[in-house]
Amino acid sequence: MSMKINIRYIGLFLIIILLFNSNNLSAQEDDLNLSLLKKYAENSYRDKDYEFSLDNYLKLYINDKTNITYNLRIGVCYTESNVDKTAGIPYLEFVVSHNNFPRLAYYYLGRAYMYAYRFTEAVEALYNYKQTGVNDDVIHKCDRLIEMCYYSLEILNNPKNVTFERLDSTVNSEFDDYSPYVTEDGKYLVYSSNRRYVKELESNISDIYLSKAKKKSWNQSIELPINTFDNEDVVGLSADGSKLMMHVDGDYASNDIQYAYKKGSKYIKDENVLPFNTDGVERGACITSSGDTIYFSSDRDGGYGGLDIYYVTKNSVGQWSEPKNIGSNINTKYDDNFPNVTSDGKKLYFSSKGHESLGDYDLFYSVFNESTKEWSNPFNLGYPINTPFDNTTISYTKDGKVGYIAANRKEGLGNLDIYRITEGDESQLTAFLLAYIFVGTESSSVPYSSDYLKVFVTLYDQYGNIYGRYNVDEGLTYMSLYPGKYKLEVRFDGAKEGFEEEITITANDANKEIEKQIYLKPAE
Repeated sequence: MSMKINIRYIGLFLIIILLFNSNNLSAQEDDLNLSLLKKYAENSYRDKDYEFSLDNYLKLYINDKTNITYNLRIGVCYTESNVDKTAGIPYLEFVVSHNNFPRLAYYYLGRAYMYAYRFTEAVEALYNYKQTGVNDDVIHKCDRLIEMCYYSLEILNNPKNVTFERLDSTVNSEFDDYSPYVTEDGKYLVYSSNRRYVKELESNISDIYLSKAKKKSWNQSIELPINTFDNEDVVGLSADGSKLMMHVDGDYASNDIQYAYKKGSKYIKDENVLPFNTDGVERGACITSSGDTIYFSSDRDGGYGGLDIYYVTKNSVGQWSEPKNIGSNINTKYDDNFPNVTSDGKKLYFSSKGHESLGDYDLFYSVFNESTKEWSNPFNLGYPINTPFDNTTISYTKDGKVGYIAANRKEGLGNLDIYRITEGDESQLTAFLLAYIFVGTESSSVPYSSDYLKVFVTLYDQYGNIYGRYNVDEGLTYMSLYPGKYKLEVRFDGAKEGFEEEITITANDANKEIEKQIYLKPAE
């Protein structure tokens, strides 16, 4: 009997040992997996591969949600990637809520607030980072972003009359579709997309696509035969579509501009190396229909700073001149890029991180003065064409009222989609909305004043995109509206609850004043 009991206990002991070893091995395996995951996250973060790093840090975050480093780097990755630049806000807010944290979190929180159109909060975060006084470069960078925030608050108070129409899936995809260029007659559209996956490279690369217009839409896009295993982006198209400029980066070209010409219905790459390419970066370029002038951007020595816009001209024997800087009216100490000249040579569209901007690249135009032979000071194309995100290229048909642009909007199929924009007549405002804001209830209230915390008045379009942000002066805010459906939202930090209302403006509301009284209940 005792022998049986001993054998039973020995068996039980062996089972416990096996289970312990199994659990121990499983724990060791989990530790090893976490260690590898952390290594992958750190290495990709250091290499600025933010989307891969984000994926790994989100997995690490699941097991350690209070880790300051994980929260900070998730916030940085979201801000620097093309996934959702505002999604990092709660992670960064968690970081700055602690006593001891990396002050860099303030900088990225400020930038993320800018992408979320929360400019007042962005200024506060950037000011806090500036106070760390890391170095003059940091202070200058913060001052520049704060300047953009104040300009954004001003320009969103006066949105332009622009309608957006997303092109359908014959052009757009779930991937990034961008850099659209249309021929002057509106019949052909070329653009870039990173939809092609290359197994050998284990990544998607950018290629150039073409679509032909049909009655009310566009035909299925085709991939141009000039594409290779390098990254090709279209950066310019002559007005008649006969000449195409592209930026190429990869094994066979490094940040260079190449040229293709149309023969019949096909584009053929010109194998001659354009003489203005350098060992540095040449990024954007356009060519006139006559083919005798190319405008391009370059970071070569001797510029005003960053990328500058230059031009070269071709003489009677087909030789290109030495590059000439287009001048300080257009070029700044920041990046100035993606020139696109109209067929008559009188107007130049370009993007810039300088001048008065909402953030990142904004789109501008400049007019050529025949008397002085100089380009005018640039004009910002305004909101909603420009946003706090990168706005790099725009291309118009001949009338200058219909254009094509890539944008990250609520109604998109992917991150970046191509839109047809139509600019209305700014002089024909449809309706004037006067919103009177009170603190309290309808039976007992006082007009809102600056004694209370700042009020936020936001108007959204039917898709949820911000149409405008408005200032409140002595309890009154004033908006000029065009036909369409909107949502009015009014908030302030001291209110118990905000105000929301759907508004529809029709052509019958032309030149009418529409009054609304809004009551905000203060927090108890």
